[in-house]
Amino acid sequence: MKRSSSGSRAPLLVVAVCGALLSLALPPTGWWPFALALAGLFAAVANARTGRRAFALGAAFAIPFFAIYIFWLPQSFSALLGPAFWALFPLLVIILGVFWGATTWASWFLSGGGGRRALLVLPAAWVLVEWARTQGYFAFPWGTLGYLWLDTPAAQAADTIGVYGLSLLATASAALFAVPLVSPRQSGFLSTGLSSLLAPALAVLLVVGAFSFGERRAATALPPATGHAEADGSGASGLRALLVQGNLDAFGRLTSLRRELDVQLELTREAERERVTNGDEPFDLVLWPEGAVLGYDLEGPGSFAVRRDIQAAAPDANFIIGGRYRPEGNNYNSAYSIAGSEVIGRYDKHYLVPFGERWPFIESLPGVYQTVFSWLGLPLLAGTSAGPGGVPLATAVGAGAAFVCYESVFPQVQQSMVAKGARVLLLITNDAWFAFGTGGEQHFAMGRMRAIETRRWLLRAGNDGITAAVDPTGTVTARLERRVPGYLVADFDVSDEITPWVRHGSLASPLLITYLALIGVVLLMQKPVERPTVGDRMLKRDR
Repeated sequence: MKRSSSGSRAPLLVVAVCGALLSLALPPTGWWPFALALAGLFAAVANARTGRRAFALGAAFAIPFFAIYIFWLPQSFSALLGPAFWALFPLLVIILGVFWGATTWASWFLSGGGGRRALLVLPAAWVLVEWARTQGYFAFPWGTLGYLWLDTPAAQAADTIGVYGLSLLATASAALFAVPLVSPRQSGFLSTGLSSLLAPALAVLLVVGAFSFGERRAATALPPATGHAEADGSGASGLRALLVQGNLDAFGRLTSLRRELDVQLELTREAERERVTNGDEPFDLVLWPEGAVLGYDLEGPGSFAVRRDIQAAAPDANFIIGGRYRPEGNNYNSAYSIAGSEVIGRYDKHYLVPFGERWPFIESLPGVYQTVFSWLGLPLLAGTSAGPGGVPLATAVGAGAAFVCYESVFPQVQQSMVAKGARVLLLITNDAWFAFGTGGEQHFAMGRMRAIETRRWLLRAGNDGITAAVDPTGTVTARLERRVPGYLVADFDVSDEITPWVRHGSLASPLLITYLALIGVVLLMQKPVERPTVGDRMLKRDR
């Protein structure tokens, strides 16, 4: 009998509601119990009778999730690109929906056509796709589920399993909770009533175990102070940083380049005067935000005068400053390390923002871009060159993992630099274009997870915020109010510890691929044995 259209739409509506609820589990809302909504999707996919249905369920779940979770995107970019960007937002949400739809379809296929066996595939496949969304030209990892544990004890396990391991905790728990909701189709233990009882109990034990393990990891997360003074009990040593927040207009920027520099200089001088008055030790590091000296060259002929003016604002400090490096026609978004008025190191941003810092095929399609930019009322924007990445920055406190803005959402950036000896995380960013949505807080939350994964202090200087210091447990120890000019003095420490995640985290994706390959082969080789339904048994008895 043909199913009614209303009956076929009902599961799609249910999973759409589940997707909307899941968006509330992630920061900044952080209602992590809403992660249970994922169990609704997994159950629906496992019960699906066709691959097409499995795809539709995944997409129906993803579209409301992303429509809510990244709603800040049109709120932010429409300030630059005008109302036209609102028309592009649905297309982006649909593309992201296709990713999750493809994930649920592939899981259904690998499981041999759904059933409870699909629940063996879905958790790992989901996390593998999360990893894949951090790779390549159009990388956009917003929506990674591991962040939902950020403000729980389970987050402390990230120094061992990373954010992808935390995602697997969420997806595996959801799959276990989904077991009683899936009609048994095949023979075996998964089809028994006992599995329906044991699976949710195992999910609870899994989460409780993660909380317990995280609490034990947090107890050893703050190593003894290694700076130039004794620890004061806060987990930080005598090392002190000055984090400057100029609060410059992200879109208009001041018409006078000198005025932009003066804003940063005056805030630094004010902090230095206060330090001297209080009789405090000199600042070890001074961080200025991304693009703080956008119009000045800090290397090459004529640059010494600018560096001298900067150094004079805090003579004994090592400055970490956002600027541009333009050699031989390239244009890098860079972090400079300046001490004694000399450049002692430079990091060039490697992971660039798609359609923000780089424009796909712009060299081949300049006419197309010119037309689009003209339509948006913009000049033909120049792209940013990608740096080599993975190279720690020389600083006065040892090697530092300097990274710029968007790079804080990619775990591999900090992992690679800490593995090469970086002792502290140094993030310079310009989040002013996030406007008044939740994007800035989401970005900040991802950076906090990097501190836990590497067990490093994170010093963060933002143009209009978020300017903050975060300790190795991800706890915010100091934070400046957003959208005001100011500065923040923060104590911090350095560490030489190498966490299990830093040492072995690159194995995450190969392990997931290996598991999926093995489980896929096993399940596809097994001929499904359909369990008779109640109707089948009644019909056989009547005969």
